[in-house]
Amino acid sequence: MMLSRIGISAVIVTVLATPAFSQGQNPAVAPALPGQVSQLAPDALYQGWRSRQLIGQGVTRKGGEQIGTVRDLIIDADGRLAALVIEGGGALGIPDAVYRIPWNEVNLTPGQNGVTVSLADNSEKPQYGLFPGTEGVSTLPREFRLTEVIGDYARLQTGYGYGYVTDAVFSQEGRLIAVLVSRDAASGGGTFAFPYPGTTGRWDPGASYYGLPFVTESQAETAGLRIDPQRFQKSAL
Repeated sequence: MMLSRIGISAVIVTVLATPAFSQGQNPAVAPALPGQVSQLAPDALYQGWRSRQLIGQGVTRKGGEQIGTVRDLIIDADGRLAALVIEGGGALGIPDAVYRIPWNEVNLTPGQNGVTVSLADNSEKPQYGLFPGTEGVSTLPREFRLTEVIGDYARLQTGYGYGYVTDAVFSQEGRLIAVLVSRDAASGGGTFAFPYPGTTGRWDPGASYYGLPFVTESQAETAGLRIDPQRFQKSAL
C-alpha cells in the first residue's frame, strides 16, 4: 500500500486506540500493572504459529487430491480466522480459480506439509464464493485480508517510521494474537512482536501504514517482545 494515499499529517493523528477484545481474550497478552502497557507473554506467543508457515502451503481434500495453494488469510472483526483464500492450480503457473474455504473446514495437519479441507468427494471444485464476508466494506469493524497488513510500514503516533510488518502470529485455535514488526539496520535491526489491537477504535487495516500506539521508540521497545526465531520451532505447524 502506498504512503501517498494518506499524508504525513494524517499518519500522525490516525493511530491505534481501543482494543477489539479484552486482555483476557487474547491468550498471549499478560495483564499490565497500573500505568503500564500490556505486554506479550512469551510462552503463549511461541506456542502459536506464524502466517508465513501457512501461506504458500499446498491444499488437498480428504483422499489426497490437491486443489490449490494457500494465498491469504481472512480475519474476522473479533480477530479470529474466518477463512483461507485458496488459489487453484492451472497451466504454466496461471491460477485456474480462487476459493474461500471456511476456517472450520480446515485441518492444519500439524507436523505434516500442507493442509487438508473438508469437501464433498463428488464436487470437482470447491463451491464457495470468494466474497461472502465483510472484508470489502468501508466501515469498521470488518473482516480483512492479512495481506492488507503484511508489508505495511509500522509508524509511531508521531508518524516516525518504526519498522516493517513482516508476519503475524496466531494461536493454535486460530486467533490473531500478535503482529511482527522488523526494524531496519540503522535502528539496530531485530523483529518485535506487538499484541494485535483489533479493528475497533481508529486503526483501519486498509490504511497505508500500521499504526503503533506509542509516541517514542523506548515505549515501543518496552511493550514489544523481541523475537527469538528458534522458539517457534515447536509451534503448531
